[in-house]
This record gives sequence, structure tokens and C-alpha cells, in this order.
Amino acid sequence: MNTIPQSYELWRSVVLRFKDWRQRRAAVWEISQLGNDGERMLAECGLSRSDFRQAMRLAFASKILLPEAIKSKGIDAETFENRYPEWNRDMRRTCMMCPARRVCSDRLETRDFEASYRDFCPNADNLDALAGVAIAGWRARNFTV
Repeated sequence: MNTIPQSYELWRSVVLRFKDWRQRRAAVWEISQLGNDGERMLAECGLSRSDFRQAMRLAFASKILLPEAIKSKGIDAETFENRYPEWNRDMRRTCMMCPARRVCSDRLETRDFEASYRDFCPNADNLDALAGVAIAGWRARNFTV
């Protein structure tokens, strides 16, 4: 049994968690420095300050995962965001408050998300509905609705 890969994975995990902690801490500090503008930005995402602070306690909360999840379904995330801003906002809020962000981040990184998101993603029904809309009229670069 080779301990080098195990040691490498352990240290990789520690480094990722530390980087994530620093990014979350920086995000909380930046929003706090914006005052009322920070409140408005959070409101646009459907979050209150307390929601944001609670979300920033979760692993990988500062990492924006939803666009990659949408892309895994073969859908252009920017087109979706522009066409359905309220739906996008609701999905972002759900994503940001999700306790499975570490699993999600790992699955997106290894490209296993599409095969397994229904097992852990609270946006699974939304992603399936979005794929249905895409099949009905628009796909990644052929957006024509």
C-alpha cells in the first residue's frame, strides 16, 4: 500500500479547505465593507445578511457552482441567467445555502456531476426542468426561444 498518494490527498484536502476558509472570510469582510450597497447586492441574490453569514459557514460557499452545474446539462449559463433572472436567482440562493457544496464541487471538478446530481442537489428538479426547457426550444449556442 502506497502512502504517498494518501498523504498527497490529505494535504490537498487541507490546502483546499484552508483556501476555501480564507475566501469565505474575505467575502464576508467585503460585503460588510459595502454597507447598504452590500445589502442591495445580497437582496438581488435573494439573501439577507444573516442568510449570507450562514451560507458562508458552509464549505465552498464562496465558490460559484451553479453556472458549472447548468453547463453540465449542456445549457449556456449566461443565456439562462439573462432569459430567466428570477429563476436563476432562486437557484443561486438554493445553491449557496446547500450543505452538499463540497460534494458538488468535487463532482463538478471530476465531471461526475451530471451522472449523480440527483442524489444530493437541492436544485435537481430545477436542473431537470431547465433541461426540459432547453430541449423544447434552446440549447447551449442555438438559443431561439
